[in-house]
Amino acid sequence: MNARMWTVVSALAVLSAGCATHYDMVPPVAAMERGEFLDNPQQAKRLERAMTDGQIADLLDLDVRAKLPTTLAVAKLQTHCSGYQPHLDRIEASELEAWQKLVRAHPQLRGVQPVSNLSLDDSLRAEKLTLRELRVAAARLHCELLLVYMQADSEVENLNDAAALYWTLAGLWLVPGTEVEHKTVMQAIVVDCRTGAILGTATGDSHRRSACPAAFTRIHRDRLERETPAEALKDLQGGCERLLLGIASQGEVRAARTR
Repeated sequence: MNARMWTVVSALAVLSAGCATHYDMVPPVAAMERGEFLDNPQQAKRLERAMTDGQIADLLDLDVRAKLPTTLAVAKLQTHCSGYQPHLDRIEASELEAWQKLVRAHPQLRGVQPVSNLSLDDSLRAEKLTLRELRVAAARLHCELLLVYMQADSEVENLNDAAALYWTLAGLWLVPGTEVEHKTVMQAIVVDCRTGAILGTATGDSHRRSACPAAFTRIHRDRLERETPAEALKDLQGGCERLLLGIASQGEVRAARTR
């Protein structure tokens, strides 16, 4: 049975029991302080407190010891099928270009180096990815600063009152009785590779909805799966831009004091 016929059968099955549905979306969670990703439990508590207090895109540690200017290492994490324990994800070309565009505005940042599985040292690679492993990988790429961001997604599909017209069959192609939602949340931290200190944090999110006929549900779901993370990334990068500016400024102040 192809996807379109399955959509038709599913819609008719729901309609036989009632019209609109009201399934709640499971909130997506992007939280690096959960699990065993962070090396220091105190560091995890501090990050969790900062996120709870709303200290977003703000410096957590003003003692910036990274030697500037430097290249920024960027690592992307996902938590699919692994609970709260993240794994390293591939950064798509469009995302990498967005990060490169962001750092061009900062003279203290010479460019971006993506952290991939190939960057990890085999001798340090463990079953569970930790921040220390990413710091070592960033150091091997000759980066003083490491930006780690995590993405989490959730989606839900419901029928609205207009779905009552699906029984006409033609309504499956003409009536927008199906509502799809997609939400993406992101969390980022900037880390001093030398000390492991979390210098700051930022968040981004996007929540999009779309109503469509049942026959076109897959098309709309695919579109939201593309567009929602892109909007969340743009939101995240707005906070990261302010964060990196503050880190660069603190680094310049420290360098001036040590001359």
